[in-house]
Amino acid sequence: MLRVVVICVCFLVIAPYGINASSLDDLKTVYENVIKECVGDYPITAADLELIKARQIPNDDIKCVFACAYKKTGMMTEEGMLSVEGIKDMSQKYLSDNPEQLRKSKEFAEACSSVNDQQVSDGTKGCERAALIFKCSTEKITNFGFEL
Repeated sequence: MLRVVVICVCFLVIAPYGINASSLDDLKTVYENVIKECVGDYPITAADLELIKARQIPNDDIKCVFACAYKKTGMMTEEGMLSVEGIKDMSQKYLSDNPEQLRKSKEFAEACSSVNDQQVSDGTKGCERAALIFKCSTEKITNFGFEL
């Protein structure tokens, strides 16, 4: 069960930011470890996993799994804000051999930057903002030629 959770959450963390299959191979171990750490702090059930697959975040624990993963990968600051620069840096590192995908990934990061303007009640914890990032990602991803 944990392996399925790790793979699905890993995909949902990485995919919105345009990481292609060959880069995914390079990142897999890193992200599996990140997700395992985060799932250890915030348990996920089979029912939660089904909702995540349906692009829904069912509860606060799941929001916090995403916040944890986003922070550990540099996609979210320690203050709980989307890090457009962190996403751009990650994109540059893993997509530099594909200029078109690199461009799209950077534009995609900018398109979701408005989540930083929204009020959240959990402050630097970032769980609520992580849910906003997830929602924005799933809503806008196809506009940039990426698929979830």
